[in-house]
Amino acid sequence: MTRLLQIADRFELNGADVLENVAYARAYNTDHQSRILLEAASMMIETRFALMIVDSAIALYRTDFSGRGELSARQMHMAKLLRSL
Repeated sequence: MTRLLQIADRFELNGADVLENVAYARAYNTDHQSRILLEAASMMIETRFALMIVDSAIALYRTDFSGRGELSARQMHMAKLLRSL
């Protein structure tokens, strides 16, 4: 959020007004990330959004799924997430 406020200041915009137009969520695991994506989809239907940014969508998969034994499950879960995006 700090970076958004810096950008708002650069363009002489009111930071509070800018942040009112931003929805932010942090995912803590892959299942949480999937739930957040579903909630975001609902929000986008109800409200006008112009941009969605997903930072490090794959990073959580490295921690939640480890080793070759979980490779297939990880790939299937990841494919479902990417299709949703």
